[in-house]
Amino acid sequence: MAWTQADIDALKRAIKTGARRVEYGSGETKRVVDYRSLAEMKEILADMEDEVAGPLAPQRTAITQFSRD
Repeated sequence: MAWTQADIDALKRAIKTGARRVEYGSGETKRVVDYRSLAEMKEILADMEDEVAGPLAPQRTAITQFSRD
């Protein structure tokens, strides 16, 4: 399942208010999740943020150029 920024925002709102039930999506894609603990919610939030961020930005490469002048 692909997480979205809206899913992250919904989970953050729940954490902020102390709720353990979170609704994701709308219409046919709507789902409700009951989390067991704040620790579980924070763990899932970290996973969501990692997935949405995608792979790390490419590493920078430095090219050194020499001259015999």
